[in-house]
Parts: sequence; C-alpha cells; structure tokens
Amino acid sequence: MDQPDTPQSPAEQQPASESEPILARPPSCSAMDLSALFMILAAGLLIGTVVQQAKLDYCPNDASRWNTIYYLVKHGTYEYLPDYQVSWMGGRGKTLDKLTPKQRRIAELPPDQKDTWFKIGDRYYQKPSEIPPFWTIDMIRVVGEDGRERYFSSKPPLFPTCVAGVVWLIEKLTLGWADFTETPWFIIRTTLIIVHVIPFLVLVWILRGYIHRASESWFVHSFCLAAVALGTYLTAWSITLNNHAAAAFTALLAVHATVQIWYENRRAWYWFALAGFCAAFTACLELPAGLLAVALCAGLLVKDWKRTLTVGLPAAAVPTLAGLLTNYLAIGRLRPAYMDFGKPGGFYDYPGSYWNEMSGIDALAEPKLVYLMHIVIGHHGFFLLTPILLLALLGVLVHLLRSGQSHRLLAGFVLLLTAVLTIFYACKSNNYGGTCQGPRWMFWIIPLWLLFLPRGVSLLAGSRIGRGVCYALLGVSMVSVAFALRTPWADSWAHLLFRQLKWINY
Repeated sequence: MDQPDTPQSPAEQQPASESEPILARPPSCSAMDLSALFMILAAGLLIGTVVQQAKLDYCPNDASRWNTIYYLVKHGTYEYLPDYQVSWMGGRGKTLDKLTPKQRRIAELPPDQKDTWFKIGDRYYQKPSEIPPFWTIDMIRVVGEDGRERYFSSKPPLFPTCVAGVVWLIEKLTLGWADFTETPWFIIRTTLIIVHVIPFLVLVWILRGYIHRASESWFVHSFCLAAVALGTYLTAWSITLNNHAAAAFTALLAVHATVQIWYENRRAWYWFALAGFCAAFTACLELPAGLLAVALCAGLLVKDWKRTLTVGLPAAAVPTLAGLLTNYLAIGRLRPAYMDFGKPGGFYDYPGSYWNEMSGIDALAEPKLVYLMHIVIGHHGFFLLTPILLLALLGVLVHLLRSGQSHRLLAGFVLLLTAVLTIFYACKSNNYGGTCQGPRWMFWIIPLWLLFLPRGVSLLAGSRIGRGVCYALLGVSMVSVAFALRTPWADSWAHLLFRQLKWINY
C-alpha cells in the first residue's frame, strides 16, 4: 500500500543550489585529514615501481654502490675481484685460449701500451669495468706499495657499508633462503624498500606535522601533503640506490631536531644527539652539507652549549669517524677518492678508464652562466622541473619580509644555503651530475624547502585563480616525477624538449 506523501520542511522545499565550481574555496575542515591516503598512495606507487623493475641495477652509478655492497657481504672486502659464481655477469672475462689471435696479441702487450684486454686473476677483461658483478664506469684504480693494482668503487664507502649491513641482515633473517648471489632480485628490491621507501614515508610524516601546524586550511593541508608525497624528485629517486634521497632524509631529521631545540625550547638529550648525528651523517653523504652541520652546531651552541658539547658533538663524531675509517679501509687514505678526479696519475687515470675519454654530457664545457641557468630554471632546473618549489620560495620570502614570522632565521638560512650550494656546483662541475633527471646534487635540501610550502600555498589558497596556479605547478611537478619513475638515471622531459628544439646538442 502506498504511503502518503510526507510534508517537506521549508529547507527541503528550497531548490537545489548550483554545484560548486572545481576551483571554489574548499571547506575548512580539520577532520578531513588525508595524510594516510597520500602516504598509502606514495607507498603503493614506490613499492610497485621498485618490484616491477626486472633489471637489477639502473645505471653505472648505482651499480658502483651495489658492487661495493656485494663484495662486502660475500667477500668481506671493498676491492673489486673476479667472481665467477655470479650468474648475471653473462660470462664476462675470457681465458687466454678463448681470445682471438688479434685479442691475444693485444692482451700480451705491457699494460702501459694498451687500453683493452687486461688480465685480472686468471682471466682477461676488455675493460676493468667488466670485473665487478654490476658493470660500471664509476670505479678507481689504487696501486699498492707492492705494485699490485686494485679496483674499487669511486663512491664514498660509508653509505654502501651501511646498506651492506642491511643486506647481511636480510640474508641472516631468511636463514640463507635469500642470498645475494642466488636471489639478487629479491635482495635488491627488499633493500631498496628498507633503505629508501620507508625513510621517504617517515619524511612525509614529519613534514605533515609542519604542514598542520602552519595552517588550519583543509586545502593547504591536502595540497601540501600531495606535493610532499608525490610532487618532488625525492619520490622518483626513492626507487634507486643513491646517496641523495638518503641525505634528504637525514638532513630533515637534523633540522627537525634543531627546530625542537631552537623554537620549541626542548632540552632533552636525545634531540641534541639526533641533530648532531644526522647533521654529520648528511655531510658524509653530501660533502657540501658540511655547511648545514656547521650552522646547526652553531645554533645549538647558542641555545645550550653544555648539551651541544657533551651530547651533540660526540654524536656527530660517530658518522664522521665512520666515514673516515671506511674510506681508509677501502682506499688506504682519509681523503675522498673524488679529490683525485682529473689528476694525472690519480685514481681515475688508468688504462681503460672511461674518465680518460669522457663523452657526451660528461665532456661539456659550457659557459658558467649558461650552466648556472640550466641548474636553476633550465633542463636540470631546480624550479623548472618541480615548480611546486616556487610556492616554497614564496613561503621563504614571506617569512623573511613579513614581521612576526616565527621561522625567519631558518628561512634565511635555507635561502642562503641554496644559493651557496648552487654557486658551488656551478663552479666545480660541468656535467649536471651526468645523465640524470633533475639537479641531483641539490636534492638533499628539498625537505628544507618543503617546510615553507604551506606558507606559500596559503597566500594563493584564498582565490580561485590562486588555487588554479597551485594546481598547475603541482601538475608540472608530478609530470616530472612520473617521467622519472621509469628510471631517474635518464634525460628529463625538459632535457629532451630542449634537445628537440635544438637549444642544446647533448
């Protein structure tokens, strides 16, 4: 039986209003916290990308570190040695009877009279780069006092040593089922998730706290979380073994601990220990980050010199001494290997070395102003490829120019640090970090910029046009990130576009 119509209230009798436009001002609703959603999206994206990669390594750069890790875990040495048990090497290295007559004639020449077919162990290799399990050009030769030639990774050994500890632990916890020699894919993928993906998610969570404290706007919260989780190169570079993503994580931890001491008046010993340890570890991962370590140490001394000297500095000494020790164990000296780069007779100067016959982007000699432009707004541009950082720049400027801003000193330091870092690399390098997407040497300061993203977004969030600008900048940034997920060790979309337009020829 049909029910009689129920009388409608006056509110229900009102005609439905027109739908809100897409860019309309969003509601201010603190209950709508999308943090978990964006972290799940980032975790799913990164883990899925990591495990779908069939190739063990991405390029000679990460291969160099994987070689060090392999030799530490399986042989207990930093030296590149022939290992004929490695199944994925594809039969590199030949015995003398397997060489062609021409190859044999070359192989029997003295080392200083040839640039190919070198004898290492009981086999001959066309280039020294074929010796380790993962093919790489990022290697050096060290001639010992006994005259024996030894080959090593050119990368600072502290970070690979730490990762080797993770690999060793995986092998032990799986009771030998997972073995670097027998199951390299499982070892490498699991290690990447532990070393890069999980720290990245922690980084997002830490920045979430700053975002929520900086604004009460739901739009600012959600937009900034999306940018942090999906809109910078830290996302894409968390899929490959590298020191830059690791340094970004430790740099944020160091600054976060310092903020607790400086601005929140925390005096617990562990904040000083965390600040000192992470600042020094960041400097071990990225040498120019020594500026960060010195600045944070000075700031802590001003606030509490006793805790800084008794807790902070001893904590900083741990990674510092570890870095020096591992460097000495690897190459027999305290100074980093790359201080020999370009030096005749140095570590990089040996028969068959790629660095004696560089080509492409590694052989560039652009005018420094052009090079500087490309680092900032060009094909490797800090602001072109991830323009979301322009909003962070706006936030930095607001903190500097408006009175009453709480983090003015930190904002000024971040801007100064970025300027010094940019000028340093413009003067000391010429190859943009090789074939890679983005200015990878500057990635470790990205989290420091993201601290000021909410303030910049807040200025534009009040208008439809402003929110449209924010969406556009985030969209371009996410295109760059998505483009790099295939492999960060490749040309960016901007680099390909510049080449297509014939603005560059490399």
